[in-house]
Amino acid sequence: MGDRGGLGDRERPAQLPQDRPNWSERSQNRNENWNQRVDKRHESMQQRNENRQQRRDDFAKNREDRWDNLEEARNDRQDWRDQNREDWQEHREDMWDYRFDRADEIWDNAGDFYDDVFDDHWWGGCGWGHVGHYPANPWWWWAPVTWAAATTFVYATAPPQPIYIDYGTNVIQEGETVYVDNKPVPAKQYNEPVVNLAVNVEQPAPPAPPTSADKPAEWMPLGVFALAQEEKGEPVMFFQVSISKDGKVSGGYQSVITGDQKPIAGQIDKETQNVAWRIGDNIETVFATTLANLTQDVSTLAIHFGKDRVQNWLLVRMPEPPPADKPAKAPELDRTVPPANPIPVNATTK
Repeated sequence: MGDRGGLGDRERPAQLPQDRPNWSERSQNRNENWNQRVDKRHESMQQRNENRQQRRDDFAKNREDRWDNLEEARNDRQDWRDQNREDWQEHREDMWDYRFDRADEIWDNAGDFYDDVFDDHWWGGCGWGHVGHYPANPWWWWAPVTWAAATTFVYATAPPQPIYIDYGTNVIQEGETVYVDNKPVPAKQYNEPVVNLAVNVEQPAPPAPPTSADKPAEWMPLGVFALAQEEKGEPVMFFQVSISKDGKVSGGYQSVITGDQKPIAGQIDKETQNVAWRIGDNIETVFATTLANLTQDVSTLAIHFGKDRVQNWLLVRMPEPPPADKPAKAPELDRTVPPANPIPVNATTK
């Protein structure tokens, strides 16, 4: 990864890719398709930076007041128990508006500085991943996926209604109780099956592209995600998450502070749609979300530290570099608030 510093340390306009310290290694054995995508990616992110200066300034100026108001409302749990109330709906919309602005901030600061994470060279050099180049699409692992595509890949029968867990809003951890759509469930009863998805699974094979066009894909990439705190701060952890037809989760983890690279391992519970994974052999820290959440540009994620501590974090999809045959275009975040579909009782008491 080289010496990159924090995302927020970047100056705009960003340094050209070929002027960066890792360029000689990153650009080895690349074809013209790759060079065109790198150039268009840089151009598209520059367009984005030029168009968003005022919104960046406004968010930075108002961040503290907005977050204080959200926390005041969220901490007064009695006022938000009825999800049909208009004030609860307004609070949820305000929360998502803030999350979308945070995600935009992360995109702005990251730019194209991390495009070599989870490309084909990254997988070939990590020591346990896909070996070899994939010139047809070096960023195959970055591709986003729709709910329809993900469920068609995973479910043999008709796909279920998507479950978007909004940690801190429709799933709330309070001591020994988890409130799911305002229904109290014992924390152990809710958390243990989710954590076990990551604990009780062997390390799957690394996700690899199909070896030929006539062979069915064994893995579907869900994209590359930055993990960040909801309020502020730059992400220091990135994940590539992929799923197999039998519900296994594989992919990779990269720390931009230490340069640490490890595989991830987990599972999907096809009945509840819960998804959880661990990093390497560390079963004490588990990352939990839902399959539907992983089809979104922005979603919430719960981190389980052992059996007794849970924190809510923000998961932000990083935009895929544009195709070589398409014009450079500034990426735009999908700011659609996910529907608050009911979470089935069996999704919490299975």
